[in-house]
Amino acid sequence: MHHLDTHEIVSQLADLTSALTTEKDHVKLLDRIILGCMYLTNADGGTLYTVGEESENELHFTILHNRSLGIHQKPRDMPTVEIYNAQKQASNLVVVQTFVQRETINISDAYRSDKYDFSGTRKFDKQLNYLSKSFLCVPLQDHEGEIIGVLQLINAMDSENNVITFPDDQQQLVESLASLAATVLTKRRLIDAQKELFESFIKLMGRAIDHKSPVTGKHCEQVPEIAMLLAEAVNESVKSRYANTQFNEQEMYELRIAAWLHDCGKITSPEYIIDKATKLHTMFDRIDLLESRFREYKLQLQLDHLRNAQQLSSEDAELAGHELQARCKALDEDIAFLSQSNTGSEFMADEDVERIKQIAEITWTDDAGNLRQLLTEDETENLCIRKGTLLQSEIQVMRDHIKVTIDMLESLPYPKHLAQVPEIACNHHEHLDGSGYPRGLKDEEISLRARIMCIADIFEALTSPDRPYKKGMLLSHAMNIIGRMVEDNHLDANLFTVFVESGAYLEYAKRHMAPRQIDSVDLANLPGLV
Repeated sequence: MHHLDTHEIVSQLADLTSALTTEKDHVKLLDRIILGCMYLTNADGGTLYTVGEESENELHFTILHNRSLGIHQKPRDMPTVEIYNAQKQASNLVVVQTFVQRETINISDAYRSDKYDFSGTRKFDKQLNYLSKSFLCVPLQDHEGEIIGVLQLINAMDSENNVITFPDDQQQLVESLASLAATVLTKRRLIDAQKELFESFIKLMGRAIDHKSPVTGKHCEQVPEIAMLLAEAVNESVKSRYANTQFNEQEMYELRIAAWLHDCGKITSPEYIIDKATKLHTMFDRIDLLESRFREYKLQLQLDHLRNAQQLSSEDAELAGHELQARCKALDEDIAFLSQSNTGSEFMADEDVERIKQIAEITWTDDAGNLRQLLTEDETENLCIRKGTLLQSEIQVMRDHIKVTIDMLESLPYPKHLAQVPEIACNHHEHLDGSGYPRGLKDEEISLRARIMCIADIFEALTSPDRPYKKGMLLSHAMNIIGRMVEDNHLDANLFTVFVESGAYLEYAKRHMAPRQIDSVDLANLPGLV
């Protein structure tokens, strides 16, 4: 009979204990445990069945070993084992009965046992010219008392390689190791569940910000995609400055998490500023208010004219009528000019600002005796915005989202592999020349992954397709804008070159831009390439 001395048992258990603390891959660790069980019992075969994560009514082949058949691999395309049928009756397979009865089953000879269904075993034996005789099936019980799998050993051997029954003392040893395997599996599942919950929560926050405003579209969702495409391009690059840079799996994961969180502070940004698509937009676009005020003023002028005309000679009345028409025409031109100015699509020249201020000085007295003005002070200030649609105070509120992001992200307790998330996420508005915000960092103070975020953030914002107040920009236009930002030393030239030469920009465009936006980019004359 095969007997291991105490020294061999202790040595094997010491190896397994060491593996428990050093082996990161849980499948490899389970494999070591099964092989350890086979070694300690001198078993020819060992199989691990685990409960399916999607369906708890299935046992899956996770690991399969058979020494004499030379099988040492995770089985492919092996059917799962159903635990209960539609009538809630448990299958009579020995592995299922071990699971259901929650106790070890030790069988001396499968071919002499009529208690369990061994038809599958016989089929296996016939196909491979094998004889499965003695079985030891041990349930894997987790810390909450749930059975999460079954460890099955086949054919214990004596020193002459004769198949024997699994002895009781070895059964106890295997039960102890099965408990170890259950701990490993449970730990892995708890970590996976925690990770999944963490990622889902991050995505939930990103999508909440995207849903908060139609103007941002899917920004928080798509920036990570661009960031990962660019990081992969860096990994694959062989001739750029980053030819020797290789982000490992953990660094790529850290980047993805940071990209999902990069705008989390926008959860506190007021909608009326995020959505401010025109200069006069608050909760609605006040240009409609101006148009009705202009109409009201014109009506007042017409009423005053009709009242005065009765006291005038026909000649003077006709002259006053021409004057009225000219004033109404001028007012129509003024409101058309204000409507155009309101879009913020072009830079405001000095004479345009002056014209708005002159319109703001027009006042009249209505029939109720109230002094009225065509433009309020706030409307005048907004219409005089030189570039874009935001006042300086509103730009500051928008920029403050990054300060909120910093506060939020720096307050989280990160595991070691996510420690750089705040740095990567919070520096996406910094510029290499120090002109960015909020910290005014420059050059090497901005990490490579944060630089990737800078490009990803701008590229998504420029290329997003039609949104409620914005027509999607052409790809060539977006690339030229980014190229000019590279020339201004705002963005990393080497990264931009990798982004272009790898085709990552085009890959993203095909996935997410409207077909009419994707024109050809003149790479020969694209600014910013090195």
